Amino acid sequence: MNGRFGIAPPPVCKKEVLRYAACPAPDPATEALLDSCIAEAESVFSYQACYKVLPLRIEGDTCNFGLFCLTSKDLCKCLKGCDRAVVFGATAGVGIDRLILKHSRLSPTRGVLLQALGAERIEAFCDTLCQHLSKTLGGRATPRFSCGYGDLPLTAQKSLFAVLDCEKQIGLCLNESLMMSPTKSVTAIFGLEAK
Repeated sequence: MNGRFGIAPPPVCKKEVLRYAACPAPDPATEALLDSCIAEAESVFSYQACYKVLPLRIEGDTCNFGLFCLTSKDLCKCLKGCDRAVVFGATAGVGIDRLILKHSRLSPTRGVLLQALGAERIEAFCDTLCQHLSKTLGGRATPRFSCGYGDLPLTAQKSLFAVLDCEKQIGLCLNESLMMSPTKSVTAIFGLEAK
């Protein structure tokens, strides 16, 4: 099973944005600047995701998803007890990248807050996606697991991009350095426990 997803995440959590910006106790000027960033960026986000539901067999330290395999003790531990896995790619769109680039040159503080806002938005979108899919597909979902976590190498991104066709589906690209564009994007896997 595969599909696309375009539901927006919940409202911005300012506390989380400030955590990403390493500013746990903002002064009134920073709070006002954050409000201004949120207002400016609201219209630039373009949330999209693509996903596939794949069968899962754990064979020693290897997760066999039918279309590809990944060797990782940490991923196997995360997916233990699951008979299906959801592989997905998600992005908040290129608009926030452009806004960050523009303001990073003009106002570094605003640039930092926009970076943090973009991080909060893509994480909130991924949370929304995972909750929706686990409810729709049935079964308790494991935490999501991304390439570069634990012992799962970043090079595993290539397998996820190949199976999802992210560029065609949602305009998400992977360069030779394994960096994604748009930058406020995530690829991940989560398991669904057997019913």
